[in-house]
Amino acid sequence: MRSRQQDMDLQNKQGPEEEWEDEHFLPPRKTVHPTEKERWLPVFYRTLLWLFILLVVGLLIWGWRYLQKHG
Repeated sequence: MRSRQQDMDLQNKQGPEEEWEDEHFLPPRKTVHPTEKERWLPVFYRTLLWLFILLVVGLLIWGWRYLQKHG
């Protein structure tokens, strides 16, 4: 009959299969397959930036034309 300590020692030892898993580490799934949200976020921010730039340019052109007519 085995003692409780011997059973615990057998459970704590790593077998060849567990060592093999440690040697062949796979990256997290999130790293390999980014979510759609992460893919579209830079496009969204770039679009917002361009819309802001176009708004500023449009307001400047409108202001210059307004000043030429009324100034």
